[in-house]
Amino acid sequence: MPRLRAVAYGGFTATLGTVLPAVTCSVQSTFLTGELPRGHGIVGNGWYFRDLGEVLLWRQHNALVGGEKLWQAARRVQPGYMVANVCWWYAMGADVDWTVTPRPIYYADGRKEPDCYTDPRNCTPR
Repeated sequence: MPRLRAVAYGGFTATLGTVLPAVTCSVQSTFLTGELPRGHGIVGNGWYFRDLGEVLLWRQHNALVGGEKLWQAARRVQPGYMVANVCWWYAMGADVDWTVTPRPIYYADGRKEPDCYTDPRNCTPR
């Protein structure tokens, strides 16, 4: 990552603190928006659905995350900025050019098999 190395050698540093709760979804949403959980709305890895009376874990749609995303800020400065969202949570439905994220298949009999979600669906390695 030569460009990041150049930034580091140039003397730029920043503190990378944690957020509470320090769980996957909250931390990733903080990194992608620069907001704390009270700003982006992700305060855990599960969502309580009152109508079902259940906590459902690992919802994946990007619309659940409030605030401006990193790539949106980049595109404001440089229109046409291309973005790949690879293995970050809340990737589904994100307004990026390519998405690859884990998305297991859950069967009615309780089995679970590994799989992934990709967008566009027809993306192939070059």
